[in-house]
Amino acid sequence: MAVIGKQVETFIREFFDQNPLSHVGLVTIKDGIAHSLTELGGSPESHIKALMGKLECSGDASLQDALELVLGSLNQIPSYGHREVLILYSALSTCDPGDLMETIQKCKKSKIRCSVICLAAEMFICKHLCQDTGGTYSVALDETHFKELILEHAPSPPAIAEYATANLIKMGFPQRAAEGSVAICTCHEEAKTGGGYTCPRCKVRVCELPTQCRICGLTLISSPHL
Repeated sequence: MAVIGKQVETFIREFFDQNPLSHVGLVTIKDGIAHSLTELGGSPESHIKALMGKLECSGDASLQDALELVLGSLNQIPSYGHREVLILYSALSTCDPGDLMETIQKCKKSKIRCSVICLAAEMFICKHLCQDTGGTYSVALDETHFKELILEHAPSPPAIAEYATANLIKMGFPQRAAEGSVAICTCHEEAKTGGGYTCPRCKVRVCELPTQCRICGLTLISSPHL
């Protein structure tokens, strides 16, 4: 778990470096059900903080439950966005409440690309999931190989022409707040002195960019992110 935590942290930082406008959500699979650790969001620090606070494993793994949870989140993504799932799977079986093949077909229909990195041994069902949804399948041999495999997923894949419809997206370019000012930061919900950024639409304070305003939902970025 320590190795996985370390490499996932590296992956999250690298992913946001290469895809500053993308969002990530973390899901853990344990005790036969999937738990949503973080919602889809654009703040690497909040994901890393949640990840480091919950490094534990127990019980059976349910691939179907995880995919159903992910389907619920990714189906809200607009058509111009990529929908991707990267599964780090260490179990040697999956204990599912229903028909996993049906869920795989749902992922395929929703254009969700599923990739799996196995940490124990090759499993047919994981390979089948990747082949059906157009993802990649691999088995990590050791820590170095695992790092290489996970970082291969940081650059975004080429857009599939038929899905990549053009769309206008509203974005805000916040002003840097004066160093001596005191304001309530919406990321940490506490008063902070100096720095931070002010949302141009609803005027609340955020600590870092890129992120999504928690009050009005506007994507907040700085011009270098484009």
